[in-house]
Order: sequence, then structure tokens, then C-alpha cells
Amino acid sequence: MQIPESIRNSVEAARLPCLPQVLLRFLDVVEDDQVPSAELATLVGQDPGLSARFLAAANSPALRRDRQVASLADCITTLGTRLARTMAQCLLIESGFAGAGRETDHDLGRIWTHALRVAELSRALAIRTNYGDSEEAYLAGLLHDIGQLLLLGGDAEHYRDWVQNIGLEAKLRDIEELLYHTDHAAIGAWLVDQWQLSSFLSDAILFHHKHHDEIVDADPLSKIVWSCHVIDTSREHLDISSNQQAPELSTVISMFGLEPAEITRLGQEASEKVALLTHHLGFSEVAREDSGEQRARRPEQGAHQLEVEVRVRDLAIMQSLQRNLPELSREEEILLVMRESARILFGIGRLAFFFMEPTRPVLSAPAFTGQPELLRQLEIRVDGGRSLAAAAVRDKSPRSTLQKEPAAPLSLLDVQIARALESEGVLYIPMCVGGGQTGVMAYGITPSQHARLQKQLARMTRFANQAATSIESWRAQRAKEEMIAASVSNRFHQHARKVVHEAGNPLSIIKTYLAILSQKLPVGDAGGEELAILGEEVDRVGHILSRLGELSETPPATESVDINGMINGMLALYGETLFSSRGIVLEQQLSPSLLPVAGNRDSIKQVLLNLWTNAADALASGDHFVVSTADNVILNGRFYVEIALRDSGPGLPPEVMQRLFQPLDDRQRPGHSGLGLSIVASLVEGLNGLIKCQSEVGTGTSFIILLPRQMEGKALSRNL
Repeated sequence: MQIPESIRNSVEAARLPCLPQVLLRFLDVVEDDQVPSAELATLVGQDPGLSARFLAAANSPALRRDRQVASLADCITTLGTRLARTMAQCLLIESGFAGAGRETDHDLGRIWTHALRVAELSRALAIRTNYGDSEEAYLAGLLHDIGQLLLLGGDAEHYRDWVQNIGLEAKLRDIEELLYHTDHAAIGAWLVDQWQLSSFLSDAILFHHKHHDEIVDADPLSKIVWSCHVIDTSREHLDISSNQQAPELSTVISMFGLEPAEITRLGQEASEKVALLTHHLGFSEVAREDSGEQRARRPEQGAHQLEVEVRVRDLAIMQSLQRNLPELSREEEILLVMRESARILFGIGRLAFFFMEPTRPVLSAPAFTGQPELLRQLEIRVDGGRSLAAAAVRDKSPRSTLQKEPAAPLSLLDVQIARALESEGVLYIPMCVGGGQTGVMAYGITPSQHARLQKQLARMTRFANQAATSIESWRAQRAKEEMIAASVSNRFHQHARKVVHEAGNPLSIIKTYLAILSQKLPVGDAGGEELAILGEEVDRVGHILSRLGELSETPPATESVDINGMINGMLALYGETLFSSRGIVLEQQLSPSLLPVAGNRDSIKQVLLNLWTNAADALASGDHFVVSTADNVILNGRFYVEIALRDSGPGLPPEVMQRLFQPLDDRQRPGHSGLGLSIVASLVEGLNGLIKCQSEVGTGTSFIILLPRQMEGKALSRNL
């Protein structure tokens, strides 16, 4: 087939028009993830444009996977309900924008009804003649004029007028040959060829306008589609039972051995099925004045396009909600967003949520801002419950206490919910995800609001289902994050136990070696005190490591700590390395009357060592570092011991002071974790103490640490 490059490029980018009624029905049904594929395939099979779109996607290299998808049932299975739903939503959005931006009323009714009649006829004739695959015959009949839809999508500006004004396909083909040097049969076959099916489906489309003398040599599928096309196009113009039959009908009779009466019956049955469907979808068939041909018209011009635009708007709103939901940290925030969105969409300010409990069939109200507190005390039984809320969840259908004939008698629970919402009645909208039940949205309404909302029940149900999907997705994401966090934590603790075990051996050896060295020193040697301090530090490292292997954080043991003695010991061990060797002048101003404090020695040591290390890194040779202690400090009626650390260094800039005790970005402090001061703040808090810092650029920094203690006798106070 020679398809001109210009028209091929146009067709490749074409928007295959889909019937809005079928698209909307498909979206309503596919909301349920558990809907049978056969039911979805039947819906898709009611529109040639939708069928072609789905078949093209299912036969794409990404999804095909070395097998062909030649039936609509296999197509839905290959795509899956979620991808099929996403594609249908995209098609709906495309249809909505097309309707807003350009004239798109191409009067698809004639093409659509003719395609459906030929499809029904092809299935019936395939069964009558024992053709092996009646569904393949239906699909071939459905798609036999798909080339016309491709031309409408690819060259609507010129082709639309010809489709609307020319009734007979033979005349339309002459126009196509004149304009494009090809026809819709060749274009439709070219599209199906792209799917690479081991079937005569594309040939059946290509040959459906062939001369009756030629078709007799074709394959059975092509004969079936050709014959059904002839039967349908002849039904309004020729008397099949007359002795003067057209050559095409004579060919049909001779190829399949059919009686004229049987052909008439098959045609009538197909027409009745399609007429029933057109009526169900809101079409009505009226005769064309110029040719007498039947075609479908919408009873209300633009009604379905308006519904498309409403659905597109709702999709845009829900898409915005779903995009922002992952940023929300609590379910309460999601419910607040949903409530305000419902207020905007439906103009109802009183709204409550009830959710199914995970372990039993009961609806209960969550606690969040704006939801009446009384509702938390109610439990609504779903199985056997008499409340209309339970009926709405069971039947997956809206229920209202203001209905003239409610589906179930009002219960006292319904009365209490209405009273809690300070309203005359309640409208219950079920929240469903797939085949499951998430809960119900309870709107407090007045009689006038009830009347107004009757036309919006379908829209409110879609909103509730989208809200349920968003909530369930958020819950699933949080559960996944918690599971990952638990797994990471468990792996960390397993690894920490190994580290503790492995580190324990060298620490024990060091501790033993220090003890041996201490025994070799003469009695009273100053080096013995330093070795004892080293031993304490080894023990402290061991305690830190042991806490890594604990599954839960346990509070450190409280003991009596001599602050001055601890500072002297630490300076004996670290003073030379941190300060003297760097030329930093170290001064000690320790209060001789300082009493012990109740706290954890290791925690206090870690606080001081972190602050000393930070100071040593910041100070230059010649700078001063002062360590002082003071007793008898009273703050808010409580006694404290003060440890003050002051330096004459460069000071801290304001931006650092603002986040002083928060972990810093590694890029702000190269070579450091940025955790030191945050750990200090946490340790001081664990000691029930207080820490504050004063610093100015160029004048130095001071840290004041207050550790609580019990005082005996009288205490003197001093101001900080």
C-alpha cells in the first residue's frame, strides 16, 4: 500500500476520536480495580476509536513482549486496569481540551452506528458459517472504517465537512482519492499493520470496498467483513427478498449459502442491538432528509461534551491533591485538604468522615480539627447495621436521610450524626477503592441543598472514590516507609552488635595493659593518676559502644559526680593535646566549694569534650580559653552548678547562632559531621540541665552549662 508521506505523517500524529459516552462509561466502570477484564473489553468494544487506541498500546514493544494481542480481552489483560484507566483519563482530557479549543462535533454517530452494526453482523455471520474466531470477526467489523476516524483526527479541517455532507461511502471514497490519493480502507489497514498481527484483520479492512468479483478469492475473514458491510449499507436502499438483487448481495448469498430471509433477519437483529445501545447511551436515530439513511444524533447538543469538561476539571483538582499529598505528614492534614476541596466543589461546609476499622466491620470517626468530637463516640456496624451510612457502604451507593423513600429506615445513629453536624439531614457518599470499602463521607445538608445535589451525586461519588484512593495510597506509602525504617533499624542494630563485640576485645586488652603499666609505676607517681584517667576513658568508650547494640534507648545511670575533679582529670589527659601544643592559653577558675551533682559522668564528660574540641579547632595561637565553675546558682527556684567555657576567639556569625544546636550541613563545615553541638544539647537535656551560648564576631564565645543538684542548708544565689 502506498500511503502518501504527508497523510501518513498526519495520521501518525492523529487524535483518534472516541465517543464521549463510551469513554465516560468506561471510566465509571474501571474505577473498580477488581472489575472483570471481560466486562471492560465489552465496553471498549462499543467504540472503534477506543478499541484502536487500546490495541495499539497493547501491541507496543514495551507491552507486547514477543506475543501478539489480537483480541480486546487480551488487550485489557495486557494493559491492566490501572494503565487502561490512565489511558482513558488522558483520552478524556484530550477530548476536553479539543472541545474547548476547536470545533470537534464531527457527527461521529453515522460512522459509529455503522461500525457497530457491521461488527454485530460479522460476529453473527462468523458463528453461522463456523468461522473459527467470532470475536476476531467482531473486531474486524468494528475497525473496518477506522481509517475515517484517522482522517478526522489527522485532517479534521478538510475531512469533517465531507463526512457530514456525503451520505454514501462510495462518493466519500472518490473524494478521498482526489484529496489524498488513497482511501480510508488503505489507511485503516496501514494502522493495523503496525500491530504486526498474524491475522487477516488488516486485509479485511483493506478489502471491504473491493469489487464483488474480486472478494470471492479472498480469505474467510475478509469475505465476512465485506459481506456485512454490504448487508448494512444495502438495508435501506434494496429489497433483499426481491428477485432483482444487486450483484453484491448475490455474491453474499452465493459465498455463504444464505437465504435472503436469513440475511434480512441477521441485519434486523444487529440493528436492534445497536439501537438498544444508542438509546442507553443517550443517542436517537433519525433519518437523513437527503438520502433517507439512518444516523445517530444527540438529543441535547453538547450535553456529553459538558460532562467531559466537568470530569476533566475534577481530574485536574484530584491530580493537584494527589501531587501534594506525599508532602503531608499526618492523615489529619489530608482530611482537612479533602474537606476544604469538597466545600469548594459542592458548596457544603458541614462534612464528617467515617472510616472502616482494619480488624472489624465497623465505621468510626477519626479525630481532626473541625470534626465534631461527639462523633468519635459512635460506632456504625456495617454488617447488619440499620444506619443509612452502613447501607451506603454496603451498596456502594449514596444515601440520604432526606430521601422520600430511603433504602433503609432511619436509625437513631443517623439522627445523632445529623444533630452533631447541626443539620436537618445527612447525605452519605461511600468511599471505595477498587472492590474495597474505605469509609463514608457524611455531608450535613438542608432540604434545598439535598435537591440541588441530586444532579451532582455521580460527581460527588467520583470525588469520594478519588479521596479514598489518595488516603489509601498515603497509608500504604507510610506503612512502606515504616517497614523500611524498621528493617534499616534492625540491620543497624545487628551490625552494631557485631561492632560492639569486635571492639570489646581490643578495649579489654588496652584496659588490661593500662593496669599492668600502673602496677609497674612507683607508689605515688603522678603517672598512675593519668593511667587511671585513661582507664576511665576506655570504660566510657566501651559504654558508648554498648549503647549502640541496645534496641531501645535506656536512660544513663545517675551517680554522684565531682565536677572539679572530673575537669582536672580531663585536662590532665587532653589539655596538652587540645590547648598547650597549639599555643592556646588555658586558664582554670574552679570554685573550691563546689559540691557534687547527681548525673551521669560519661554524659558530662562527652559534653565538655565536644565543646573543648570545637574551641581548640576555632582558636589560634595566643588565644585564651577559660574553664570555670560556680556553685549556689538559683534559676526558677531550683539549685544548679555552673560550668562556664569562655574563649577570646573569632566568635560565631549570626547565621550559625540561629541553628547552633541543630545538625549542620557537611558542606558548611568540611571535615566535620556537624552533629557535635546537637549531641551536646541532647545530653544536657538528658541531664535535666540547661545550656546557653553568647557570641559575637571578633569578641569570642562563651557557653554556660547549668546542672541541677540538691543543696543542703542555706544557699546563696547569684545572677546569670
